[in-house]
Amino acid sequence: MFAQTFERIKKIQNIAELRLPVLFFGFAVWVSFPILGIIPMLLAIQLDFLRPSKKYSKLLSLNNFVLILIVLTISLYLTSIDAFADTKVYLDIYDNLDRQSPFDNYIAKDRSEVVLFLFFAIIHYLSNESTFWCLFSFALFNNSVIVFYISKNLSPRYYPTLLIILFSSYFYYSQVFYMRQFFSLVFVLAAIASMESNWLLFWIFSLLAIFSHTSSVIYIGVCLGVQTAGNISQIIKKIQWKKEDKIFLLIGLGLAVITLLYIGLQVYKNPQSVYRFIGSILEIVPKAQISRSIQGRVENNDRRDTELFSLNIFLAIAILSVGIFIVSRNYKKITPKIWSFISIYFMSLLQILFILVTGFNQRIVYLFLAFFGLFFCIGLDDQKLNEPNKIKNFAVVSAITIFMAASNTFNFIGVQAKMQDIVGITFFDKHPLGMSLFDYIVYFFQSI
Repeated sequence: MFAQTFERIKKIQNIAELRLPVLFFGFAVWVSFPILGIIPMLLAIQLDFLRPSKKYSKLLSLNNFVLILIVLTISLYLTSIDAFADTKVYLDIYDNLDRQSPFDNYIAKDRSEVVLFLFFAIIHYLSNESTFWCLFSFALFNNSVIVFYISKNLSPRYYPTLLIILFSSYFYYSQVFYMRQFFSLVFVLAAIASMESNWLLFWIFSLLAIFSHTSSVIYIGVCLGVQTAGNISQIIKKIQWKKEDKIFLLIGLGLAVITLLYIGLQVYKNPQSVYRFIGSILEIVPKAQISRSIQGRVENNDRRDTELFSLNIFLAIAILSVGIFIVSRNYKKITPKIWSFISIYFMSLLQILFILVTGFNQRIVYLFLAFFGLFFCIGLDDQKLNEPNKIKNFAVVSAITIFMAASNTFNFIGVQAKMQDIVGITFFDKHPLGMSLFDYIVYFFQSI
């Protein structure tokens, strides 16, 4: 039997012909270890997209059926979290929705971050106050939007690869802990995915993001800055520049770069100056409790978050891989959504450096920590439909992507296997790999 299998493999002319064997293997793994089985299942979908004559999937297709199974698997996995700390706070607010409105809790009053609690109110009413349906609906909504809207809009041809890296990132599964921030970032990513096709959707998602977590203003501002810079560059191209005008422009850019480098050096030498500067800015923040909360972190920093945040080898590989994608791109024609991701990437590097130097809270870089799989769209946006954007040395970038996916998956499996020793965010009573598909089904029906 094995000899016949190897003989057939030798006759394969296109790697896409392996899609069905990989899919059946994925189903076999999924039945035994659902949270791991999603990886070969996504790989099978990616192999299907590599067929030379492949057309994009219709609504009713095997690929979409597999994606539905994947979303349900991840959503049920996330629902099994051992609630503690922030998760417990959100569940307490959810439990009290029969006695108070979504606007009456302290978060909504002080920060105007009401979208998540409006979502909770709907689920609270429809599910007859079920805590299980609160977590399950939250996870189901987020992952459905990411799988069926965001990833497909970022890279219609290579979105399964983006999802493999995304779903094998351990920090991604902290979404049921950082609930408001994750909910907000999903809307930020949806806004970026919409900015080239529908500006009405962009603004709707942007407002939902801002009123889910006010920190999203930064990322929405980056997107608007990218769009504005693109419009200005188009105007500049139409201007007939004289030689002396170009010289003055280059001198101005040079001075700006030198100024930024000088500021960066001063911040590195004296991080307390950053704290004082932030403190002075926060004095004008209209929401007094937000200002006091952040100032407390700034002034009384005990470097606790430095211990929680570690620049491990897998995060370093992710940073390096995305950086190589940026360097190897063809910049003659590049879309605003890709420029947005590139800008947020560099912002994330500064945020990571800021955490390492000052010990500030790791949540400021949560977008990159949880979603760096989607940043690979910088190199894997649709190459077939947009030939001028084809990146240089695509074979090299493909190899880097495979390496990133493999190393990230290896790390994820290791984390899951050791979860019984981890204190903090844990799933299925700290034994996630001991649960089969049958256990998932039993857990679901027992929970409802």
